[in-house]
Amino acid sequence: MGALLAMATALLILLAGAMFAGAGTDAAIAHPDFASMQHGIDSGTLGAPIWSAYVVGLLVIGMMWVVMLIGFRDGHWIRIAVTIWTAWYVVAFVALLRSHRAYELGEISIVAGFTTPAAWLVYGIGLSPWILLIVCTLLFERAYFGPEEQARFDEILAGARGDAATHSSMGGHT
Repeated sequence: MGALLAMATALLILLAGAMFAGAGTDAAIAHPDFASMQHGIDSGTLGAPIWSAYVVGLLVIGMMWVVMLIGFRDGHWIRIAVTIWTAWYVVAFVALLRSHRAYELGEISIVAGFTTPAAWLVYGIGLSPWILLIVCTLLFERAYFGPEEQARFDEILAGARGDAATHSSMGGHT
């Protein structure tokens, strides 16, 4: 929980810093050829440095990782799967930002029907969560409450029933 609190605090500090610096206060501007149509502004006019995108994205991914590990014991296969998936997600996120920078510099390429940044967004950042979600959904019961946990639960329940039987045969209260 300490790691989660530290990451949330860092995000709050970044947000407060951005607000005080006036980042993101610019609005869309009229298109030079079609005045009724507006177009976005480039990232340079938003007032936030590119490093902040990396920091915020990695902090959010880190928070997702910590939250997804809650409830699974150390060394459990699902913790390992979540950690591997999180590492992949970091790679996809960094690749998305790097490909967007290349796109801004005029390096345009098409991957699976999209420009490279859009392909990373759709196939990397967009579809990746579904992989882990499907795995966890299908295997959650075995991962979280498997045969070992069931056996321990049955043992506790049998012990509680034995205590209740002993307790009732002694006249209720001891």
